[in-house]
Amino acid sequence: MFKTPLMIASLAAIALAAPLAAQDKSRTKTYEGDRFTATQTTTVNPETGTATRTGVAVNTANGKTATSIAVRQRTATGATVSVTQTGTQGRTRDLRGERVRTEGGSTFTGTATGRGGKTYGLAGSRSRDGQGNSQASQSVTNSAGETIAARDRVTTRANGQVSTSINRTRAEGVSRPPRTRRPRG
Repeated sequence: MFKTPLMIASLAAIALAAPLAAQDKSRTKTYEGDRFTATQTTTVNPETGTATRTGVAVNTANGKTATSIAVRQRTATGATVSVTQTGTQGRTRDLRGERVRTEGGSTFTGTATGRGGKTYGLAGSRSRDGQGNSQASQSVTNSAGETIAARDRVTTRANGQVSTSINRTRAEGVSRPPRTRRPRG
């Protein structure tokens, strides 16, 4: 069998492609509208368990920019998450926390800092049994440790019927719980 330079180059390309396939995989989405343009890039590395999403939105009328970056890192027991958003006025808010897998569910604990600099504690849990019954709860606390918003959901299945119960509580003066949203242009 003759080994030509072209054949050797082809075999080398195939041999190098296998390790590269296990590295970062990226996907970029773009949007161009009348009011703003936006680009979002998601990069995933299956070997390290890291996923990163970056976004940039530009207001077409005044050129002001809003950015966001979110990083999820797989751990032995779940994952850590970090989200930072900067609005068109330069104010930043962020969220950091850890999700831990449990028997039949998971828990989440973290903190969020709003654009005004206020810090909030975040907690949540969810579980499901083998019968289709599930529960989920979330709570937001202020810097003094007082619960300012909470939500509990219980779903039960019996005799072909599904029953869902949701209980929400908010501290007086809180119109809605603080949360991280995508930046707007």
